Amino acid sequence: MSGALVGDLGVGGEIWLMVSLLVLMTLFFKFSRVISLRNLDLFLLFALSPGMMILVEGSGRESDSFIAYCSLLGGSLLWLLRCLSDVGLGRRPLLEPNLNAAGLAFFGTGILILLIAETVSLPVRAGEGRNPAETGFKPTDKQTAAASKNVALKPLEDMSKAMIEATPLPSQLRSNPPQVILSRILATISHLTIVISLIVIGWRHFLRPITGLSAAVAYAILPYTRIALVDSGQTIPAALITAAIACYKRPWITGLLIGLAAGWMPACLGIIPLWIGYYKGRKRWRFTLAGLSLVLVSALIGIDLPDFATWVRALGARSLTETGLLFDRELPASSSLWTGVDPSYRLPILVAYILMAIGAFFWPIEKNLGELISMSAAMLIASQFWYLEKGGTLILLYLPLILLMMFRPNLQPKQIAWRAQFMRKDQGVREILR
Repeated sequence: MSGALVGDLGVGGEIWLMVSLLVLMTLFFKFSRVISLRNLDLFLLFALSPGMMILVEGSGRESDSFIAYCSLLGGSLLWLLRCLSDVGLGRRPLLEPNLNAAGLAFFGTGILILLIAETVSLPVRAGEGRNPAETGFKPTDKQTAAASKNVALKPLEDMSKAMIEATPLPSQLRSNPPQVILSRILATISHLTIVISLIVIGWRHFLRPITGLSAAVAYAILPYTRIALVDSGQTIPAALITAAIACYKRPWITGLLIGLAAGWMPACLGIIPLWIGYYKGRKRWRFTLAGLSLVLVSALIGIDLPDFATWVRALGARSLTETGLLFDRELPASSSLWTGVDPSYRLPILVAYILMAIGAFFWPIEKNLGELISMSAAMLIASQFWYLEKGGTLILLYLPLILLMMFRPNLQPKQIAWRAQFMRKDQGVREILR
């Protein structure tokens, strides 16, 4: 995270971490109710920061890397237990933020503009160097790196060249391949999609616009967002899953979004059985058909069109060999807790994950939206334990979901009906006053 925030402001990693903690405490910590679930969640958000900061510092010593990944997986275990326990939490008191909606919107917009400006202006190597989750091109992938530069996709290259000539881009983007430009564009669109989806979920599904706004502001402030700011490999599936929750009442659309997220990041495959178990009747078949079709298409593209798959991987997409799902063809991990460990030791964790995915199909039997969000976050967090390449560092993949889980109100049917009736009465009173 070393380097300028925007325009050489000199905000380093440690300073940004402390500022994020202070701002989140100021905005959302309930000083009148110190012992509350909201306050515990705020501290749990930073349980992953020690391991990330050790990796960001990059001392290069094997012992430090081992400690960092143990710390990351320890924090992931805490969040996994928190997500699973959220399914059984019936009472959720309404805890308003310490700032009103107008102040949150103004503050969040300012931070988001800074992050988008940094996404465009950040030097390429600086973006890769401060992100521990960035895989990059390994020495064993020389053929892959060469293919990504000389891929035979003339229409895409011509389109990228036209974009370079027609738009005023910074000089460092003009001197880099088309993949860099497209990945920055995709990362920017993904961040905006996540923020908009969080606001829409709070407004339409939680019936509390300030809840979605709070989650969006927390997303923009947290240091994990800045660390993986230009990592389109994480931001794209996170945006797709968040958008799927925003339109969860339309199984065709959610199936396409979840299937595309699983095709882009195989760590998302585990949430497909969960979502299949959520829907009933015809909706289940629509979601299954749409989701599995896109997963199958992604697999066929990776097999039959290796040049296109290489080009997509250069944009941040992950392959099955990087995840460690193919034991006979997996590549040696460049940095992971599983580096140098025999794959057979990872097999029991993968089997436990598969059993967890099957169990998520059946439990809870009648899932509401809150339980769907909690279980989706739990499945994404659990994938970090068997993920071969940089497992534990893919925090941005599930960060929007745990923020929704933190800020969501009680989503029991009676509570939702009561809030809807209250909002209708409040709107009627406002019209009479007008």
